[in-house]
Amino acid sequence: MHQSSLARVLLVLLLLAVGCRDPAPSHGGTKDPAPAVEFVLAAGDSAFWVTSDTGGIRTRGAPLELARFGGRFFELYVVDDDFSFQGAELTGQSLYRRDLRTGDSVLVFTDSIVPALAREYARLHPDDHRIAPDEYPDDDPLWHATATLDLGAAHGSFVSYSLHTDVERGSAPLWHMSRRGVLDLRTGKPATLASIVGLDVGEVERLRGVAMQSAVDSVRARRDDGGRRASEQLANYRLDPASFGITTVEGGPAVEYALPGSGEGDAGHALPLAPIRFGEPIWWRDVAPSLPTSSADGSRDVWLRGRYAVVVRYDTNGDARLAIRDSTSREWPVGRVSAPAKRIYWLDRPTMDGETRHALSRAFDEAAVYAVESRVASRRAPPQWAFARYVKRPRAERPVRR
Repeated sequence: MHQSSLARVLLVLLLLAVGCRDPAPSHGGTKDPAPAVEFVLAAGDSAFWVTSDTGGIRTRGAPLELARFGGRFFELYVVDDDFSFQGAELTGQSLYRRDLRTGDSVLVFTDSIVPALAREYARLHPDDHRIAPDEYPDDDPLWHATATLDLGAAHGSFVSYSLHTDVERGSAPLWHMSRRGVLDLRTGKPATLASIVGLDVGEVERLRGVAMQSAVDSVRARRDDGGRRASEQLANYRLDPASFGITTVEGGPAVEYALPGSGEGDAGHALPLAPIRFGEPIWWRDVAPSLPTSSADGSRDVWLRGRYAVVVRYDTNGDARLAIRDSTSREWPVGRVSAPAKRIYWLDRPTMDGETRHALSRAFDEAAVYAVESRVASRRAPPQWAFARYVKRPRAERPVRR
């Protein structure tokens, strides 16, 4: 496992061990029970399952990315795809969606640049060979290529992502590529703008042109050294109508475009545009209750749920603390969670059925096991489900050049 990945896992486990114990009441020493609630909070790259009843407040957490649509929970996980040769260290990434009830995994997305580089390398170096799982590339390989896929918040069946690729070939300068996108987890294909914004397509496209011109004018108006360098890089950016993510503006849905970048240095970073608000389509009705209302200064997120509320407070150190609040403003602390808190999946009203409860519990149990294992998948042996997809490889102990 990469050292940074191991550090993140250890931090999550520490949060779960220290911050998620059943706390004592915080309001004037009252011993009254907290409101009866049950939900899963998605925070950072983890999930926290909170249950409050007459027995007290119980919390369990796991480094788990969840999505829910069609009344079912799905786990989202990214695996490394190793295309390395003896003389080339090539690592791509893919996104899978696993149905928690059936355990079936479906490939949703895979980057295309690293596989293409592997084919090109094989053509140019016919005497080299793909390495086996227990082999290492040369200490100083001719080529390096690494793709990094980062997931954004899931909005129902839509999940946003950003993809960044670093490529180094021989004596050529280090080359980068960055872009964004939205995937439809139902189909495993890129989501179209029309499927997201509905009838507002024309207006969003018009405002996209306005936002793009505004970003270009803003860069050119700068007179400092950074502005001059940015102006020189503008030629490297182009409009990709599919390079956007879903976000929120004033509590409503919005799309945020980013002009893909490719090239050396700063040219390999995406250029974000101002978010574009659109009307509330049908799918937003199911998403809206899962999203918080944020305070003006960004120090607090609140979810209102009938006679109680869920509150997450952030401090200057970046810590987040979770609490349950009743209608009289009494609060019961739950513990520390990862930051930022992104959404809540409500498990009460309607009450979660037994099959879903069993599937969710099993997913949390499994995540506690595979959290400390490297997720490496070979394209020659695609993952099936659960533990079959998490393959330990001795070579994972070597630091990967980024």
